[in-house]
Amino acid sequence: MRKRNPRRATPEELRVCSVLKEKGTREELAHLAARGEWSNVPAYNASREQIADHLGKSVSPESDASFFDSRRFSEAIILLKSRPVLLVKNGIFDEAPLAGLEQRLKKHRAALATPIRSVGRLELIDHDSMDWCGTGWRIEDDLIVTNRHVASLFAERQGSLFRFRLNQAGKQVRTRVDFREEYRQPESDEHVIARVLWIAPDVSEAPDMAILQVVKGDLLPPPLVLARQDAEPRQAVAVVGYPARDSRNDAGAMEDIFGNIYDVKRFAPGEVVGLPHDAWYLTHDCSTLGGNSGSAVLSIDGGEVVGLHFGGQFRKTNYAVKASVIRSLLARRAWVPVAGAELKRGAPRFQEKQRSVADLAERKGFDEAFLGPKAALPKPGKSHQVLPVGKGTRLDYLHFSVVMSASRRLPILTAVNIDGALKRSLKRKDSWGFDPRIEAAVQVGHKDFYGPASFDKGHMVRREDPGWGDSDAIARQAEDDTFVYTNAVPQVAQLNQRSWLSLEDYVLQNARSVGFRISVFTGPVFRDDDPLYQGVQVPLEFWKVVAMIDADSGELGVSAYLLGQEGMMPSEGFRYGAFKTYQVPLAKVEASADLRFSSALRKADVLAGTPLEEALESGRFIEIDGPDDLLLSRPGPAGKGR
Repeated sequence: MRKRNPRRATPEELRVCSVLKEKGTREELAHLAARGEWSNVPAYNASREQIADHLGKSVSPESDASFFDSRRFSEAIILLKSRPVLLVKNGIFDEAPLAGLEQRLKKHRAALATPIRSVGRLELIDHDSMDWCGTGWRIEDDLIVTNRHVASLFAERQGSLFRFRLNQAGKQVRTRVDFREEYRQPESDEHVIARVLWIAPDVSEAPDMAILQVVKGDLLPPPLVLARQDAEPRQAVAVVGYPARDSRNDAGAMEDIFGNIYDVKRFAPGEVVGLPHDAWYLTHDCSTLGGNSGSAVLSIDGGEVVGLHFGGQFRKTNYAVKASVIRSLLARRAWVPVAGAELKRGAPRFQEKQRSVADLAERKGFDEAFLGPKAALPKPGKSHQVLPVGKGTRLDYLHFSVVMSASRRLPILTAVNIDGALKRSLKRKDSWGFDPRIEAAVQVGHKDFYGPASFDKGHMVRREDPGWGDSDAIARQAEDDTFVYTNAVPQVAQLNQRSWLSLEDYVLQNARSVGFRISVFTGPVFRDDDPLYQGVQVPLEFWKVVAMIDADSGELGVSAYLLGQEGMMPSEGFRYGAFKTYQVPLAKVEASADLRFSSALRKADVLAGTPLEEALESGRFIEIDGPDDLLLSRPGPAGKGR
């Protein structure tokens, strides 16, 4: 007869067995059972005498597991007594229910009040559905540590930086940390989160961790101290955080352990279970719930942080980022922009070009009659605060012009003439600097923004577009003019998109334009909810309008484009995804950017007044992946143009 393999204990049973290895705890629980002090607990198919008798024996974990399985003995009571979740009042945690546990904790109660005070609840402002989302704690000067999955509820990556998310109404979600939120304590200790510095990549190799920056002040609690060495198995620890009710868990067990009190600061003692080899996390057996995400795992003996709790399964295994991993990330300053790190390694320093008013003299700028028929600059709408320039509003350069926003300190629009027949191929030489004809304060420069914020300077007029003329010197001068801050908009990495950057080339290569000439208008779409970085609102959408004379018909033709993130178009909720280029009706650009083009250009829109325009009004725009996708003349009967 084949011998049966013994049943493997469940995670719940193993956790209880681990707790029962503590001799004093086992004996105390046996006495409680013998005295009938578990009468408020559902039946376990075992009398209190049977429970007391079993616990009174020095048995093996396998025997414990077998007993619990056969009697449906819930571990909730053992956890309620030996792994309690204690209320915190004025920084002091309540008395533990087991005398032995209380004896071990009470000598550390006063000393632990200081680190407990430095753990707070992350609260949300203007979130669509949540008032708070997890736990965070102060470390170092003005840093708050929490989990990646917590920070991702209110922030997201934007290029090399991170921004606060927008709610469904388009308003920015903000957050603060409240270091109180204790049971029946009306006082608060709220501090605004100024920035999201870093969120770890959402991959298994990266720790579930994020770094926030809190507004500094004298009333901040002291920063927590990281343990110098990683914890050891069976080391006494406690999770300090804000457990929240979780409907996915057993309601009875949660009520037993948490007393139907949630969303306030709790102190949950337990032990380190293990430190998996070569892993960035440790495991522990403290009692936790969802709101504990981001909690500090403190050493009972010294109050140092041994881990950042990030998840687990209720009444099973809990996980925390190890102190050594947190220390390494803090030391590496993972959130510092790459540009700054490169400078420290000795990369060439940025050299700003100094221009004089005389250097930019005699610039005629954009020629509205370049194509023959007048292609006038569009007029900005009332939402724009146009910067005056002398008696007008244009800043003229060689072959192009710029109209600036006084409030945003960025270009509202640019306009450039391109002569494909006279284009010259020149070697690129960056020479960014201010335009001396207007105040530096109304321009966004490198020292005050692009360098510290690690944003690229995105050309509105491409470097090569005005680079044409009868000589290399003329073309070089025109290209050099494009390296003024008035022609730049902060550009996130995703905007470096081939189809957008190559639009002018696509048109010149595929259109039969008279003299290979085109005029191009470009600019950002300014929105009130554009993300704010270091005092500068960074646009996330851009527009471009191309005008040319068709060589066959001799008529003016205009095509309009928007660059935005996938999903931003009508009929879809705005979500952040890959940036895409779309051909759209000119009226769509006018509405998005609050501009008014001339009647001549509006009539020349290749999509105006066509059946295709009606289809496009539903939000089904033409996605541009290459030159073959362009529509450069009015569609014929079959709905297609050249």
